[in-house]
Amino acid sequence: MVWIYNLFRRLFRRRLISMTDYCHHCRVKNARLILVEDDPFTRATLGDALAQHGFDIRARVGTAFDAIEAQQIHDPQVALLDLDLGVGASGVDVAIALRERNPKIGIVFLTTYKAPRLINSNLPNLPQGSIFLNKLEINSTAKIATQISLAILKPLAKRALPWVRSGPFSTMPAAQIEILKDIAAGLSTTEIARTRGVSEQAIDKSITRISKNLGIPKSADQNLRVQIVRAYFENKGQGI
Repeated sequence: MVWIYNLFRRLFRRRLISMTDYCHHCRVKNARLILVEDDPFTRATLGDALAQHGFDIRARVGTAFDAIEAQQIHDPQVALLDLDLGVGASGVDVAIALRERNPKIGIVFLTTYKAPRLINSNLPNLPQGSIFLNKLEINSTAKIATQISLAILKPLAKRALPWVRSGPFSTMPAAQIEILKDIAAGLSTTEIARTRGVSEQAIDKSITRISKNLGIPKSADQNLRVQIVRAYFENKGQGI
């Protein structure tokens, strides 16, 4: 196995193969993995599939508390996390906590969100080397397994995250994102203004800025709020 590793390492350095190709041919076997996913069906089926790919699934949990406890018990080499874990801490919060305990644990996020700031408008920096996968763009568990192997082999590699440089939510102020979420929750302008302690005129101006940031054109034929809500759910991975 050592000579295979060294061969692929030399080929990679000479740019004859990519790191992804390397992981496809030399996938990490029996690596200790914890799966953090709040949906029970996804947790069960994905865990079974990854076990078939040779990973040692030490724990399948649905909450931040259980994830931290699983790390203390099993000392995993890698964690596969959903970003949205429901009420309370997010997958990002969990990942940061896991890294504090083990600075070299591999981190892979698997989510439907195109814009993670919709979970937390003040999204903290992700641990270095984190890999981000969108569930809607993945068509096989083999691809997930390959990325998990990358996270194990190079847990601290510098990797670009898709939402950092592009997309309307990359530069949208946190206050506008929170108002956007209020609109998607069905709150009226009056209710949002009362909750935030500002005037209705201020909220109306914010809604105009939000629509501009989202690239929604003004049209008498379309309800602005409906278009904003549609953009919210599309970027949440739940298009309507």
